[in-house]
Amino acid sequence: MSIYLIPCPIVEESVASIPEDTRLILHNISYFIVERIRTARRYLRKINHPTSIDDMHFIEMGKHTEWLEVLDFLKQHASNQDIGIISEAGCPGIADPGSQVVAWAHNHNITVSPLVGPSSILLALMASGMNGQRFRFHGYLPVKPPQLKAKLRELESDVKKHSESQVFIEAPYRNGSMIKACTQHIQADIKLCVAVDIQETTQEINTHPVKSWKKIDADKYHKRPAVFILGR
Repeated sequence: MSIYLIPCPIVEESVASIPEDTRLILHNISYFIVERIRTARRYLRKINHPTSIDDMHFIEMGKHTEWLEVLDFLKQHASNQDIGIISEAGCPGIADPGSQVVAWAHNHNITVSPLVGPSSILLALMASGMNGQRFRFHGYLPVKPPQLKAKLRELESDVKKHSESQVFIEAPYRNGSMIKACTQHIQADIKLCVAVDIQETTQEINTHPVKSWKKIDADKYHKRPAVFILGR
């Protein structure tokens, strides 16, 4: 039996980014650990899963689910059923839940199989024009201004010392303040990429020196899912 890491579309309305091979494997799984059951069910319907939703088995791995509940699900089913992990968008375990389940699988000698699909983090890095040989993903940066300033200075130092691209994300409603913080605390010639609405028709991926971002209306990125990259 295997634990399958199942990517789902970044743009919920479209499943075109999910390869046929991934869909075929997914069609043979009916036990799922998901970030949100409602979203997972919509996704499974859109890829024409042959099993009725009512005959599938789900457990959430969100903020309000105790690990012991997920563990009980695994103990009941992992020995005789393939289990799929689905997050809200992109790839489970990458800036999304899933890694704890995968760690459990490795500890119990259960095969882990990652499937092909979209990752907004990698798509942004690919399109940034920055170093894709050396990069680091930081998730969310601190929110409070003093800690954020210190962290941004740390990322700037790594860019300068190691030519390492620094990738991070932010809550969409704080995008504007993040861009402004970068222009205040990052050296003017360091480049900042802001990639928003990846794979949407409204997608924008722009890379400019920090000094140029001072002239750009940061508020136009308000409430748009974004990936940020600092580099050279």
